[in-house]
Amino acid sequence: MIFELSIKDFILIRDAKLRFDQGFNILTGETGAGKSMVLGAINMVLGGQANKDSVRLGAEKASIRANFTSNDQVNAILETYDIPVDPEVLIISREVQAKGKSYSRINGQIVTLNQLKHITDQLLSIHGQNEHQSLLEREHQMQLLDAFGGGSLLKIKDEVHTFFEQMQEIEHEINQLNRKSEERTKKLDFLNFQIQEIEISKLKVDEDSELEKEFEYLSNLGHIQDSVALATAWFNGEFGDGAIGALSQLNGQFKKIEGFNSELDALTARMKELYYFMDDLSKDVTHYQEKLEVNPEKFSIIERRLDEINNLKSKYGKQIADILDNLAKIKSERDTYEAIEEILTEKNEKLSTLRTEYDSKARALSSLRKNAALAFEKALEHELQELNMKATIFKVEISESKSPLSTGIDEIEYVISTNVGQPFRPLKKVVSGGELSRIMLGIKIVLGKLDEVPTLVFDEVDAGISGITANIVGEKLSRLAKTCQILCITHLPQIAVYADHHFLIEKTSDDVSTETVLSKLDVSEIEQEISRLVGGVSVTESTTQHAREMLLSATHKKNSF
Repeated sequence: MIFELSIKDFILIRDAKLRFDQGFNILTGETGAGKSMVLGAINMVLGGQANKDSVRLGAEKASIRANFTSNDQVNAILETYDIPVDPEVLIISREVQAKGKSYSRINGQIVTLNQLKHITDQLLSIHGQNEHQSLLEREHQMQLLDAFGGGSLLKIKDEVHTFFEQMQEIEHEINQLNRKSEERTKKLDFLNFQIQEIEISKLKVDEDSELEKEFEYLSNLGHIQDSVALATAWFNGEFGDGAIGALSQLNGQFKKIEGFNSELDALTARMKELYYFMDDLSKDVTHYQEKLEVNPEKFSIIERRLDEINNLKSKYGKQIADILDNLAKIKSERDTYEAIEEILTEKNEKLSTLRTEYDSKARALSSLRKNAALAFEKALEHELQELNMKATIFKVEISESKSPLSTGIDEIEYVISTNVGQPFRPLKKVVSGGELSRIMLGIKIVLGKLDEVPTLVFDEVDAGISGITANIVGEKLSRLAKTCQILCITHLPQIAVYADHHFLIEKTSDDVSTETVLSKLDVSEIEQEISRLVGGVSVTESTTQHAREMLLSATHKKNSF
């Protein structure tokens, strides 16, 4: 259960702390006092939408913290997310900055909104007027019936959903294969052309790099010949005595002066080394010159080969490795087209098997739903009679869908007869707002006896009701609060008198600002608030006496539960 809610700088709430207890917790206040803000704060801490408008004017941030009593189920989820676990207390906080950013923490650790919602779904459930309207939707009606059906029904429902998704996937694959089958001949011709075009070239990895280097060499062969010829002429004396001849004379001259001192000997050795080096270089250059020849045919062959490779690159990839990878993919696609009939046969057989398994599970699910529907109708009719809808007969109509659905083969619609002799009609065509509120409350009471969520929050549960019906609703909620914690926002004294704990929401203002204040009422204050709810603007001795009598009557009934 939630035992503490702290709110700071949230809309009009400056700083408030509410300590809730087990049982029936009632929140009341004048219209516009800020009851919706409290519900908004609870919604926020559960993972609801947050924006900068949530921050009180002039504040840097809004912060909300809720302390819950933990349980084994929640702690198991915390462990899967590696969130610190306290065996008894769970602390959830939400912070919204004036700039719009928000942060969520569980036991001090920052969590994502998905993680937050997953955990808080196990702690608290809010039932408001929006959910009353969703009761008119068939999808939501099925969800409520399935929840009533319990674990075994929900388990088979999950299996049906899994089979349905697998069928959808296979059907999508079959549709694609059928489309391919229609274009099979043209596609195979095109794929075979692509394969032949690549394979006939007999590409080798990095072949293009080597060819480009050779192409560049041949393109510059004239410059190379000129440079080598110039070097040969310089070495061999076409310009004077020649470099080699000159170095030979110098080498001979230095030999004559060898031995006079170590420094001169070193110079002689270097001169000798230079001569032999230059002589070897001259011979290598001359040998290279003898090999140089212009080969226009080879140049043309390389040029054509590069054009061929570049043409393939423009179609199949920037590198030869990419072209070869694409070749493998094209072959795989060709194999698929060639084996398309065989693959289609396999897929259809698999789809047939899945449909058989789906049908079996869907029929079992439908049977469980029909059994659950009978029990659900009986339980809800009992609650509706006690909620002053005594002539109401409620039924769950289950018909078979024309095609398989992710939820099975059933289509569900709630129908109702609110008066004796009237035919059954869909909820949306029959009920008023007050009737819809009572039907939803009846469903929540029926499901609440099965639900493991420890805290239920009711907002606008009193919409469209008054008088004796309101008193019955209060009694019903009080009974339900014996098995779970209830937080209820109401404006009806007939409901408020059943509170185990009563909280008042008030709005105060001065010339500078407006603020919403929350407080827990003591016995005398509760009597005063009930008097206000009874009398409206004017509280008299008569309304106070009436309030006192209502509280006393409610206490006697609560003690008899």
